[in-house]
Amino acid sequence: MKLYMTTFILLLFLISLSSAQDSFEDFKRQDKAAFNKFIEEDDKAFADFLKNDWKAFQSSLGIKADPTPKPKVLPKAKEIKPIVDKTEKIKNLPPVKQIPPPPAPKVPVVQTKNVLKFNSFGKNLSIGIDKSLKLEISLPVTNEQISKNWESLAGSNYKTTLTDLSALKSALHLNDWGYLVMLHNAAVSAFPQSLNKQNLFIWFYLIKSGYKAKVAYAGNNILLLVPNKEMIYQTRFVTVDNEKYYLISFNRTLPNYKSLYTYKGSYKGRLELIDLKVSSVPTITNRVLKKTVRFTYQGQPYEFQVEYSGDMVNYFKQYPQTDIRIYFNAPVSSYAAYSLLAALEKHLQGKTELEAVNFLLRFVQTAFKYETDDQQFGREKYLLPEETLFYPASDCEDRSILFSYLVRKLLNLDVIALDYPGHLATAVRFNGNIAGDVVNYAGKKYVICDPTYINADAGMCMPQFKNINPKVIKI
Repeated sequence: MKLYMTTFILLLFLISLSSAQDSFEDFKRQDKAAFNKFIEEDDKAFADFLKNDWKAFQSSLGIKADPTPKPKVLPKAKEIKPIVDKTEKIKNLPPVKQIPPPPAPKVPVVQTKNVLKFNSFGKNLSIGIDKSLKLEISLPVTNEQISKNWESLAGSNYKTTLTDLSALKSALHLNDWGYLVMLHNAAVSAFPQSLNKQNLFIWFYLIKSGYKAKVAYAGNNILLLVPNKEMIYQTRFVTVDNEKYYLISFNRTLPNYKSLYTYKGSYKGRLELIDLKVSSVPTITNRVLKKTVRFTYQGQPYEFQVEYSGDMVNYFKQYPQTDIRIYFNAPVSSYAAYSLLAALEKHLQGKTELEAVNFLLRFVQTAFKYETDDQQFGREKYLLPEETLFYPASDCEDRSILFSYLVRKLLNLDVIALDYPGHLATAVRFNGNIAGDVVNYAGKKYVICDPTYINADAGMCMPQFKNINPKVIKI
């Protein structure tokens, strides 16, 4: 009898426990369903919005940073009486420390069977993707089709893809623009035959990544529109709610769409603007490139080899032309920083500030071939120091960026940029007073140093700009 009662009580306990577990599982399913319903309602509301609120917008031509043509042949400075040097001698420049190269990036392992492989900045990458995802576009393109494709993307297992993309951005030290280019490369791999589907894919994942973006359509083409914190020059844009949305083409030539259809408003939640600033050197393949540079100063030839990052060169091939301050303040790889600074530093020991600046001027003026960007690239393109080492030629902006970097890093002197019509130069604030051409800025005297005026020393302005007040760019 006791055994029977014990068995009966145990049976009741197990039934009760099973019922409790079922209730808990039901609760979890309901809770998850409620959460998913919230997400789905958010996306459904946006999809419904996309079905209705589209208007025609007039696009504007891309703005040129400086429409004045640059000189195709540079003037050479005539020999003049040397400026009296009243600057102090540099005292014991500290040796340039070699910075260890960054470790090879640890690309996250994709934790799913369904993998999308693609190449970005010279590296093979992969992300998880929902293989059941289908995007459908029929012609003519309508906003109703775009709405349906948003629902398709939102209904896919997009969070896995989003997590993998975010992990790659972090592992490769990509800035916002690098992330956008990586998204584009993934989209090309996912939909190689359809620019329309590629742009829908990028648009969706930009928004889900927390960035502002829109799509538009003109004729049978779906276009990607992205606003930025900084100006993008030479790129057509539309203004929506007082904000410039640029037509991003990833260096493809787009027709000159004068009118296109897009929507006002945005996806629910706080979305950020793409930031074009570069705060760290991308670490992608750790490919090292080398170059031998030669120049002559005061009759003595100099020659040395420099190393620089192939990652930086690849990364900035598709970079848009934006605020030039970004280029002046962008980092330099550990390879270039050490090899370039160490090679020059040993020749500056014992020189005065003026002699050292003139030495650096002659290096930048004469170690590199001059060509305008139109001649070399067919478009305006500012070069970072690594790119100036890589490409066959450089122009005034590129040389000013490189010279400014060298003076600040080697001599710790303040430098400003001088923006003339069709030309960019620099000016240096010496600790001692010297004669020559100067500009006054913020109550301080800066001596003009032109890295493009061949054989010109500090204090020598190009003759055609002597009577022009330049716009000062604080670096």
